[in-house]
Amino acid sequence: MLPTCATFHDLSCYAKSSLTVVLPVLESMGIETCPLPTALLSTQTDGFDSYYFHDTTSELEGILDSWKHLSLHFDVIYSGFLGSNHQVRLIMQFIAQQRKLGSPLVLVDPVLGDDAALYGPITDAHVEAMRTLVQSADIITPNTTEAALLLGLPYQEQFEEQDALSWACKLALQTGARVAITSVPLSGGYAVACYAEGEQFLVPYSPIDASYPGCGDLFASILLGNLLRKHSFQTSVIHAVTYTSLAIERTKQLGRERRLGVSPTLILPDLSLERAR
Repeated sequence: MLPTCATFHDLSCYAKSSLTVVLPVLESMGIETCPLPTALLSTQTDGFDSYYFHDTTSELEGILDSWKHLSLHFDVIYSGFLGSNHQVRLIMQFIAQQRKLGSPLVLVDPVLGDDAALYGPITDAHVEAMRTLVQSADIITPNTTEAALLLGLPYQEQFEEQDALSWACKLALQTGARVAITSVPLSGGYAVACYAEGEQFLVPYSPIDASYPGCGDLFASILLGNLLRKHSFQTSVIHAVTYTSLAIERTKQLGRERRLGVSPTLILPDLSLERAR
């Protein structure tokens, strides 16, 4: 039996991010993925002057009510962008219901902001609600901006290694989850700062002179896929860093316009081969 994953994220109809990254990656790694769009957009938002945005909260409520009536059970829950603090409450209720039916693995990517700023639709009430949601997670994957918001600390543009590990440890103690803080800037490059099972560690990587939307979604999806293959948390983070970096490098080599986002298509054969081993 393939594991099934309920995936909450926004759906952009043009350019790659969120569900259009998560779906192909999880499916190529052998995970049956059931998408629940939290918003519908004409394009992903980074780099486009205007875009259509439709809040799908009412549709989300209807789908979740139907699933509850059918007593559907999922092995995995992946929560990404949530368009309001009301949606956060809906996901918390869904997690609680699913845990009455079994023991789903819950990954929360607390999508709140980047580069010291909140994303457009995110409010202070949303941030406060997200601080509660991450306490229901088994794994969280914030970037440094989101880690600062969850911890109530000032944003840092640069970290010493011990400071980065301290943030990961604090988040683990606050949430009870395994933690991977992405894109942590260090004096010698970048790293993912992690805490899991009482151990803290860094996974360093060389910076690539390119940045694309969707990289955080790609990292979290590959991490989740590896955990479901029963890899350790550290090995799963290393694989996620390796393949995310590979996707960025290949997207750059392709000469792809930045606003079109990272291309998961360029690494799907690699992920499928990895799954077959």
